[in-house]
Amino acid sequence: MNILIVDDEELAVQGILDGVNWEQLSFDKVLTARSYEDAVGIFGNTYIDILVSDIEMPGESGLKLIAYANEHSPNTECIILSCHDEFDYAQAAVRLNCMEYVLKPIRYQKLTEILMRAKERSAQRRRTEQIQQYGQKYIDALAKESRSDSSNALDTAVQYIDSHLTDELSVRELAAICYISADHLTRLFKKKFGVSVSEYIQERRIRLAGELMRHQDMTISMVANKVGFGNYSYFTEQFKKYFGVTPREYQKKTQE
Repeated sequence: MNILIVDDEELAVQGILDGVNWEQLSFDKVLTARSYEDAVGIFGNTYIDILVSDIEMPGESGLKLIAYANEHSPNTECIILSCHDEFDYAQAAVRLNCMEYVLKPIRYQKLTEILMRAKERSAQRRRTEQIQQYGQKYIDALAKESRSDSSNALDTAVQYIDSHLTDELSVRELAAICYISADHLTRLFKKKFGVSVSEYIQERRIRLAGELMRHQDMTISMVANKVGFGNYSYFTEQFKKYFGVTPREYQKKTQE
């Protein structure tokens, strides 16, 4: 994880470099810049997880830099470190979704704590994106696996289910999509898969839950909600019925 400190005052930058507990924070790179132009150049070559910037600098301001970061690196956590306590500046920072507006001078231990929170927020953002990306890839794979003849009502229903596993699904809604009656759709599922439509949907959701727990850093409650189970106890019951172990046992086993 990388951090960029931007301030035109050399003493201010050096003070941060000397005073912050970098060993505790464990950044991969601690980069510095003295101007907007220097900072933009760094953004062009290095992914920046956390930006700490002064407001007033020669040329473009720190607010302009944060606006640039929002556009070109939207996942960067931004912190303003300034000696100005004017309301207009603070209001601008809010509009730019800055995590913190910190007034100079600040105790370095306090700044270390702020940077630790920024690092945790950045890590959580990355985990959330990975979860979403992996979940979508898995859902897309299921849909592709099921896709054979789109003109067939059963195939259409299966494709729709696998592409909308996290949505509320009903037999009536699926039947309408396939232009057949709910009873006829139920008979098709029974004949093809040996289970009802609801049981099929539940099995697919449980399979997705298992995949998420094997590959992602998610709590069991998060997984249950992600795959459409609002009731934790019911999710645990159905998960154990399918996998033979509880979600907690499964997660522990796969992590080991």
